Amino acid sequence: MQSNKEKLLRTIPGLFALCGTIREAAAHAEAEPAAAGAMKEDIAAGVRAVEAAAHPLCPEDAPAPAALDELAGLEGKQIVEFVNTWFSEAIGPFLLKQFQESLAREWQLTQKEAQDIAHWILRELPALPATRKNLLLETGRRCAASAPEFSWELMMQVTDSMTPEEQKQRFPHWSGAPYRSGQHPQTELKCCPTCGGEGVPHLSAFSGSMKHYDTLFLPAKLWMRCKKCGNLYTRWFPTEFLKLGAAPRVLAPVPGHVVVREVDGRALRIWSDILNKIRAHTAGRTLLEVGVGQGHLIAVAQEMGYDVTAVELLEQEAQTTADLLQLPVICGDFLHLEEDRQVDIITMGDVLEHLQRPAEGLKKAAALLKDGGVLWLSTPNFESSFTRMMKTFDPMWCEPYHITYFSRAGLLPLLEQAGFELLEYSVSNRYNGSMELLLRKKEQ
Repeated sequence: MQSNKEKLLRTIPGLFALCGTIREAAAHAEAEPAAAGAMKEDIAAGVRAVEAAAHPLCPEDAPAPAALDELAGLEGKQIVEFVNTWFSEAIGPFLLKQFQESLAREWQLTQKEAQDIAHWILRELPALPATRKNLLLETGRRCAASAPEFSWELMMQVTDSMTPEEQKQRFPHWSGAPYRSGQHPQTELKCCPTCGGEGVPHLSAFSGSMKHYDTLFLPAKLWMRCKKCGNLYTRWFPTEFLKLGAAPRVLAPVPGHVVVREVDGRALRIWSDILNKIRAHTAGRTLLEVGVGQGHLIAVAQEMGYDVTAVELLEQEAQTTADLLQLPVICGDFLHLEEDRQVDIITMGDVLEHLQRPAEGLKKAAALLKDGGVLWLSTPNFESSFTRMMKTFDPMWCEPYHITYFSRAGLLPLLEQAGFELLEYSVSNRYNGSMELLLRKKEQ
């Protein structure tokens, strides 16, 4: 049985090439009636060869053999129509489907294999432009780990070539105006935002596949790995997003504005369990929530009697939560908060990966905590059990809003440097591939 790579690199391209030769023979038979008899024999032999080689690719789905006995009585244009019908309605769609399925089953191509396939799709595959673009995107995904920079460049080139109409048809879930290269300036992170070390391409991913993708972001993401600390960061991020929240301000609930939100009861119970874990390590009642999410944690903390302060970078989410829970919310960058008041507990649920300067974020958390105070945080772990098993198919890689990723081994030294000791490490109940850490600020 042939491997996927044999089908992708040799068998199917070879069969398409033979189909092209058969179609040329039909055109020659029409143009040169005197040669039609010999051409029809060549056509019949070619059709039999293609069908014989194509059948093993998927016997249960292979098209019925062409009615070659009809070919003998055809002349001129009829020969061309016979061959074109056979190709466009039978063997062509079958071969294209086999190519698509083989590509989808292939985990990783080498850069050379991906380049060869991309070149064939662009130059030789007889398919509609939209089909070729979809196949090129898939080819880019299939070398995301083995050739991340080439993969990223290929996916960017494909999306750059799409018209607004093509984007809308292929990606109806995209938010914002149609993506256009250069429309939203991107900041290049030229070194590791955690330690300043040099980065090398680690993995690429197609952010445009995410349901919440916004065209403010590049549709493809290139993850870099720091040679010094081993942590990951995105190479490009929207400049305007990095400037948000420089001047924090308090958003009060709008009087008379009632907000109702669908409630995930399981999420409320999970947050209750987390707060009970925290309560085992501190009797303090003042809590700072960094990043409001859907408001679940704040609502549970209010029910359990905590004095809650909340900070959120995005204005719409901050105001919605303020109105939902009748709680003033600080709208701004957590790093710019005043340090005039310390709290007993800080919760940072899936925040660290959004910070441009994560090491400073951890030091900021320490500055805002009382001695002996507790920090609970969760963040994706790119070496988690989930990611080890899912590899490049972990949706985490496609997340457009994330700037940095850590492993357990890469995060613990940063926490130590910021003045924390680890109390508990666990696999997240909330998000696949995330780690949750319970920490105490060391006594000064």
